[in-house]
Amino acid sequence: MPDDRPACTAGEGAVMARVLPWRSLAFRLALSYGSMLVFTVAVVLAVFYVQVVGVLRNRLDQYATTQLKRLQDYAAVHGVSALHSEVDHLLRDGINTDTEIILLLTPEGKTIIGNADIVPARRLTQLGMRELTVQRMGRQVVGRVQAVLLPDGNYLVVGSDMQAQAGIEDLFARASGLVVLIALLMAVVGAVSFRRLVDARASGIRSTMARVAAGDLAQRIPVQRQEKDEFALLSRDINSMLERLQHLMDGVRHVSNTIAHNLRTPMTRILLRLRAAEHAGPADQRATLGLVADEVAELGVVFDKLLAIAEVESGALRQAFTAVDVAALLVELHELYEPLVQEQGGSMALQLPAPQLHNQQQQQQHEQGPCLALGDTNLLASALANVVENAIKYGARDGAGPHIVLQARRVPAADDGAVAHVEIVVQDDGPGVADADLPQLSQRFFRAQQQQPGTGLGLASVQAVVRLHGGQLRFRNTRPGFSVQILLPVALHPSHSTF
Repeated sequence: MPDDRPACTAGEGAVMARVLPWRSLAFRLALSYGSMLVFTVAVVLAVFYVQVVGVLRNRLDQYATTQLKRLQDYAAVHGVSALHSEVDHLLRDGINTDTEIILLLTPEGKTIIGNADIVPARRLTQLGMRELTVQRMGRQVVGRVQAVLLPDGNYLVVGSDMQAQAGIEDLFARASGLVVLIALLMAVVGAVSFRRLVDARASGIRSTMARVAAGDLAQRIPVQRQEKDEFALLSRDINSMLERLQHLMDGVRHVSNTIAHNLRTPMTRILLRLRAAEHAGPADQRATLGLVADEVAELGVVFDKLLAIAEVESGALRQAFTAVDVAALLVELHELYEPLVQEQGGSMALQLPAPQLHNQQQQQQHEQGPCLALGDTNLLASALANVVENAIKYGARDGAGPHIVLQARRVPAADDGAVAHVEIVVQDDGPGVADADLPQLSQRFFRAQQQQPGTGLGLASVQAVVRLHGGQLRFRNTRPGFSVQILLPVALHPSHSTF
């Protein structure tokens, strides 16, 4: 069933993107990376927290172990009874009095001497390092202590108040939570900002493409010359595509109008001759039919050339590209057309690169090398034949035959980044064409010299072949004479091919 729902315009899509930001790929990606960053920060803080707490606890444990060992050694030397005075001395020495815990307890857990009481008072069933709740300075605190049993049955407990440790842990936990919260907030804000930035850059592309889709092929995406980011590169590529699309559409319109114009005249002549033949005698009818056959054959040639150009422009023949020896092609063309040129009283010269030099440095200095172009031999031969035939047809001057020069050379890569290419030049000493006509020479059905017979499709087919090969076609008045230059990509070696 057909879908009767209205299509969503670019403006509606932008409104939906603003209302529902999570539908934006940029928002989801930025939020995902922000969440990964928050998770990473949380993991780092957790590891740091564990390490810091572990270090502080180890310091407390080390302090308790050291103090307990010293008191045990003192009791072993001076006796357990002398331990009371030593504990009393430690409690009054003013060192770590705010955190240290020292207790001498009876077997029932009553404090004999010390600065705290066990809550509740009880027999200690677990010795060694442990956490113990004690009453100290009028408040209950948790102490990290180490307890041992003395030879007289009493307990010696040494450790530290954990309140400062707990305060540090709580402060670190709250600071870590705040950092994670700020990081999460920044991730959300960053995702929204990134989405707005991407949407702002993409909106220009969407609006331009919407106007192009509506039929305005002259629209282009605005791009600043100094911009080098991904959107700028994408916009330039799209603008190049739109330029090519507009050129092709203009070409289609031009070709359609030109075909209609060029067919109207021969079809009218055919129709008039056939009507005139209705009342003519048999001999006149045969002559008329011969003329009509010539007209139809000429139309067939026009359509054949148009079909050939369309086939070349489709790019289907690109799959058969191999390394083509352009010098050999020019030698064959020279042998084929030189007798014809000489019959007209002209001449044809051939200028090719000298044989390869053994010294590689000299070879590079003279820009010599094999003229191998990547392409199709038959297509290139057909295009070059068209150029040579045009030179023969239009290169004559003052009744004398044309003087044509065929040149080919390999141009190495330049330092500015230009790639190596093969240059082919066909030059004559004829009258040339008007400078204003140079840009139109490769258009279909354009003829700079209307007095000469032709279809106006020769150079159009050459242009199609050159474009298929990724090359360039240039025209220039040499005064005197006219020059056609073809630049083709170089094949790196004879076996270079594409499939």
